[in-house]
Amino acid sequence: MNKTITGAVLVAVCALSACATKRYPIATQMGAAERAAMSCRELDLELIRAEEVRKQISSTAKMDWRSVAGFLGDYGIGNAMAKNDAEKAINARVTAINDAKAEKKCGTQQTSWIGEARQWFGEIFLGE
Repeated sequence: MNKTITGAVLVAVCALSACATKRYPIATQMGAAERAAMSCRELDLELIRAEEVRKQISSTAKMDWRSVAGFLGDYGIGNAMAKNDAEKAINARVTAINDAKAEKKCGTQQTSWIGEARQWFGEIFLGE
């Protein structure tokens, strides 16, 4: 009888620890329609959001009770795999955003506008 109770407690502890893995935010892939529909400003905002997701991944990875429970359940392998998947997804999204910005020539438009503003400012105020 004593062995049965010990076995039941051990099974319950293992079952609960397996459920205690961390949940990392997973970024979605950027589709062709989404890339085409976004303006340069919206792409810049997406990069800002991606950085926030990276911060969430980093903060989720910090040691807490879920880390200990995950280690007891599967030696932390599940948490490490989830973090790796989340990092791959956000890196793929950032790459897609940067590719879309390059296709739309977002950086050159902004740079040329700044150059024109500087030239106008120099002509008006500095007499150049």
